[in-house]
This record gives sequence, C-alpha cells and structure tokens, in this order.
Amino acid sequence: MVETFYVHLEFAGKNGGWSINLPFVCAKCGVCCTLENFLTAGKTYATTEEHPELYAKLQTLYTELGNLWEKNETKYDTYIQNTPCPFLTNNTCTIYPIRPDGCQLYPHTKFGMQTTDCPALTRFKKQHSTLKKGKRCKETYHHTGTNHKPIVNEPIKPTKHTEKQYQTCIAKLNQIGLSEDELTLFNYFNGQSRNTESC
Repeated sequence: MVETFYVHLEFAGKNGGWSINLPFVCAKCGVCCTLENFLTAGKTYATTEEHPELYAKLQTLYTELGNLWEKNETKYDTYIQNTPCPFLTNNTCTIYPIRPDGCQLYPHTKFGMQTTDCPALTRFKKQHSTLKKGKRCKETYHHTGTNHKPIVNEPIKPTKHTEKQYQTCIAKLNQIGLSEDELTLFNYFNGQSRNTESC
C-alpha cells in the first residue's frame, strides 16, 4: 500500500452526491525535515535493544541541545530551526520505518500545514482549492500505509462518482499542472475501491 496523506472530498448532488480522494505527493525535498520538527514530532518507534545506535545518537543529541539551551536560548532556537534532522541523509530519512508520528502524518500536523516553503504542499493546497472551487463539500483527512498507533493502516476511503465527474476533476488538475506521479497516485487512490456510475 502507498503511504501518504490524503483528503476525501464529498460533494452534494443527485443520487446522494459524489466523492473523490486527493492524495499528497511528497517531493522528498527535505524542507520539513528540520531538527525543530523532529524534536516536536514525538518519539521514534524503536526499542533500546533493537536500535542501540539510534538511542546512543539521540542521547548525545539531547545532551548537546540541553547544553546549548542552558548557554543561550536564542542560539538554541536559531540552531534547531536551521539545522536538518540528524536522521536525514541525501534527502532520505534513515529511520523511515520507525520515525515519529509527526513525521508519519506530515503534512497533516501542527508544523506541516503551516509550512510555506514545501513545493509539494503548495501544489497540494492549490489542487485542493481547485477541486473545491465553487462547491460545498465535506472533507475528511486520512493517512494510509502505517501500522503504528495512533496512526493505523486503514483501507483507502471508497469514492463514488460518474466517469464524467472523474474526468472533470482530472481536467481541473491538469489546468494547474498535474505531474505524472500525481496523476498515477490520483488514479490509484480513486481506482482501488471506486464506485463509478454511468453518466
């Protein structure tokens, strides 16, 4: 299963309305992977026995940050805001399977949705507003592809739409620039359990 965040949009209409899923496509730019975000994202899903090197690295990090905080709070704040996550290598998370909840849920986190320098999130917000434009809809946010609590792996929320509604959504997304990866994931999230009606 693909692991990502998505929004399920339910629109009012004939025959009980229709719905579509819009997935977030991470560009793996590393913008969200700052030390500050890592520190506020929660604990890693690791045990001391299984990941002794990780625990040693974390203890060293916490000690260094504690010393910096005691010496100068302003320098501490600047440092954590401008330093990449210590587990980021070449824009790849080296602890991906056991990363904290906040990292797993991105961008649907306190630090995520406020981000203004993430190109993927900017595109997602534009796509979201394009699909909603001029229509009232109910929206719910979901995350797929993990087995850690409180985030539980759940099936993709089923969608209901006509082929015409589906193609209209794709046309709107194409107008603002839809990449191949975005189209592939959009089709996946709307094709797995899709209930397509005739026009």
